[in-house]
Amino acid sequence: MNRQTLMFGLLFLAALACWQVLDEKPQAPDNAKKEHFQPDFVAQNVVTREFDSNGRLTRHLESRFTEYFRSIDMAQLQEPRLTLYNQQGIPEWKISAKEGVWNVGDNAVLRNDIHVDGLLPDAMVRTIDTSYLELDLNSKDVRSNSKVIAKGDLVQTEGVGLKGNLDKRYFELLEQSHAIYFNQKR
Repeated sequence: MNRQTLMFGLLFLAALACWQVLDEKPQAPDNAKKEHFQPDFVAQNVVTREFDSNGRLTRHLESRFTEYFRSIDMAQLQEPRLTLYNQQGIPEWKISAKEGVWNVGDNAVLRNDIHVDGLLPDAMVRTIDTSYLELDLNSKDVRSNSKVIAKGDLVQTEGVGLKGNLDKRYFELLEQSHAIYFNQKR
């Protein structure tokens, strides 16, 4: 082996060693900021009532367990039960679910075993059952992208997706809908 080959080999090994030492791979810092919110408070068996400017009850909310997150202005609810009252103060709708989230601007997202009861005697829709429901509590608009079953005294209908308004008692099934109509008893 001649001197030139030996020098070239040593230079190559030195370059390889320097490259390994100087080529540090970027590592995730141990103190990387992770978004993990802790609730500001937790409560059990919460009852909330909301009244209008005339002192009439407009909403009654109960929850078995509640976590409130002030930084994102959101409450997470376990087994929420919501009663909505009409302008005369008469209970019109009762909504229950296994879990829900109350967001900024009075928007609620309910999940798992949602059951909606129409409480007025002249309601065409008596019950709505689904696994997911979005509810705007100011406009009373409801939306769902899950399977929905709606029942009344004279009709039973099923479909996927729901769009409607609780105040107007208007509901539209968006896809794969079918209905069964019953004759009125004479």
